[in-house]
Amino acid sequence: MGAETLDHIAFPVRDLPRSEKFYQETIGLKFHTQRKNADGSPRHTYVLAGENIIGLTLPGVQVPASESEAPRYGIALDSEASFARAAKEIQASGLACGDVVEHPADSFRVRSLTFIDPDDNHIEICLTRRGLSAPCVSHVVFETKDLAKASRFWTEALGLKPAGAERGETFFEFQNGQMLGIKQVNELSERTKKHGRACHVAFNVSQQDFDRMLVAIPELGGRSLGDHRSEDGLRPPGERSIYFFDTDNNYLQITAHGTENWDLLPDEEKWRRIQENRAKIGKGISSFDAGKRAK
Repeated sequence: MGAETLDHIAFPVRDLPRSEKFYQETIGLKFHTQRKNADGSPRHTYVLAGENIIGLTLPGVQVPASESEAPRYGIALDSEASFARAAKEIQASGLACGDVVEHPADSFRVRSLTFIDPDDNHIEICLTRRGLSAPCVSHVVFETKDLAKASRFWTEALGLKPAGAERGETFFEFQNGQMLGIKQVNELSERTKKHGRACHVAFNVSQQDFDRMLVAIPELGGRSLGDHRSEDGLRPPGERSIYFFDTDNNYLQITAHGTENWDLLPDEEKWRRIQENRAKIGKGISSFDAGKRAK
């Protein structure tokens, strides 16, 4: 029982061409696709860390990076050479960053470098020793005001395995070795409170676990938001998913996949389905979806 993998992440950016260039040229990720709003304007770009999709999502947020270094998104690189090259470029770029950290032998990381990207997101590049197929999204770290409550949520509602603490952060392990961390803070930062439109972290779960989590998430302090993609006709047969907030306002998703993959429906077909299904219930698309707030 438990969430199987960290599947995809999406964080806010304010300048899409700048972010595309940074994550491809400096971090070494691969371009996947750019998605459009209903009017054809850019909505977000997907880049790939191995099999994990990272969404660079407009319109960004106008709040500073948190003092806690969370939320933070960890990207494992595939070799010593890749890590050394990226670390050197980040340190020479003028971005706020720390020193390269060598982690103890019982850590899931060998070494890492944390920095603040051009859009005030905390990012960490690392080399891992947990057998993950890098490059990949290796871990995410969230803030919490109540460590005990959050720990119970992640172990009992999502079924993650406790994996110890390191550098003031408590970690939990997915079935495939990816990690989720939480960091105790007195007050949640503005980056946690205002995470950005459509920015979230998604986990894969089994069909068997999905129903149990559907009940456990609200019972243990989360808040389900349902599944707007299903309502809009964008889920393939057999796929089930919900979006939800955890106990500390982090925007999340669980998905139990079916036998087909509709993730990359053409934008034109996607918006046709959305508008058709919303018209049936007397609703239209938002100004954000129309593109009026994403430019």
